[in-house]
Amino acid sequence: MTAPAVVATGQRTGPPNANGRRGNSQVVATVPFIRASGEHIEPAGIDVSRVMTGSVQDFGVFDIPAYGFLRSLTFVVTASGGVGAGVTAAEDGPWNVLSNIALTEPNGAQIQAFNSGYDMFLSQKWGGYGYVGGSDPRTLPPYSPVAAGSGNFSFILRMNVEMSLRDGLGSLPNQNAAATFKLRMQLNASTAVYGVVPGTTLPTVRVRVTQYAWDQPNPADGQNANQTSPPAINTTQFWSTQVYNVNAGAQTLRLTRVGNYLRNLILVFRRAGTSRANGQADFPDPLTILIDALPVATVERNNFATIMSERTGYGTAVGTVFPAYDAPEGLDNGVFVWDYMHEFNGTLGMENRDLWQPTLGSSRFELQGTFANAGTLTVLTNDVAIAGNVFI
Repeated sequence: MTAPAVVATGQRTGPPNANGRRGNSQVVATVPFIRASGEHIEPAGIDVSRVMTGSVQDFGVFDIPAYGFLRSLTFVVTASGGVGAGVTAAEDGPWNVLSNIALTEPNGAQIQAFNSGYDMFLSQKWGGYGYVGGSDPRTLPPYSPVAAGSGNFSFILRMNVEMSLRDGLGSLPNQNAAATFKLRMQLNASTAVYGVVPGTTLPTVRVRVTQYAWDQPNPADGQNANQTSPPAINTTQFWSTQVYNVNAGAQTLRLTRVGNYLRNLILVFRRAGTSRANGQADFPDPLTILIDALPVATVERNNFATIMSERTGYGTAVGTVFPAYDAPEGLDNGVFVWDYMHEFNGTLGMENRDLWQPTLGSSRFELQGTFANAGTLTVLTNDVAIAGNVFI
């Protein structure tokens, strides 16, 4: 970490010394943003409930209350009142009970957009936003899996705006009540969430949203000037989703989300008409990553899983027991993560930003490999538009 910036007060006392300089200059350190600020948590005023049906339903579009600098949103989701025997969750359930989730700027530009709550689940688990041991939503206290006798469940998900707790990079100014950030989301169809739907009564799904923010610091505190905004203010990270239809056999896929710094890529392969579990077996072994036609990595599937485990601890044994795929602290079927943010201590996140992959609008970022069967490849891209010096 660099030393704090210093500013001179302009006050100089005493006669010039032999070098023609005056003595006793008073130099005051600038207080870093997160020391000058404070953490703030409050309900976002979003508390909505709907009874599930066989169709997608709109929850609506909501204003995020103006306050300081927006860091993240949490979604507490509970499904209650269901009745039925032999209920099972679909492969992406219950996380995919939310769909078409998007956070937009006041001008309507999308900051984060997820087709499914399962995609947002992956961004939280693999996004490198905090202590890895607390990043898997399956391990958090609110989580309760789909109950076989009712279809009820509960969980909490976080949509991260800020990238680094160390300095607040990426938290966005949210101080104009007349121009607020917007959140939209939908309730998915029951047939998408469940493998076997509750046969008697479908649950009521309630969603409550809380916002996390930084306070606006005062310009100065006594003799010290305060940094009044996060570094490189308006530096923004994005999450976007692209879905590619893939044929069986050797394929070269050109990814279209380029032009910013790449921070993370989450690849999810599903065999056509079946599952991520089959997609796990169908994923290329090896996969080659190319930038402007230059192969930068060729990764065999076992090495892919090992890299992901080394950087998170997910999938590693506790004693002699390995967590199953799609289980708490386990890897995820059909999910392969290629990150550019592990250089601080070898784990995801809290990075110095040195590994971020710069791209241009003309850059060719391609994936190459042989797929065992046809399917769909969902690419979750986490990229960053910088607005100043972000490098530590």
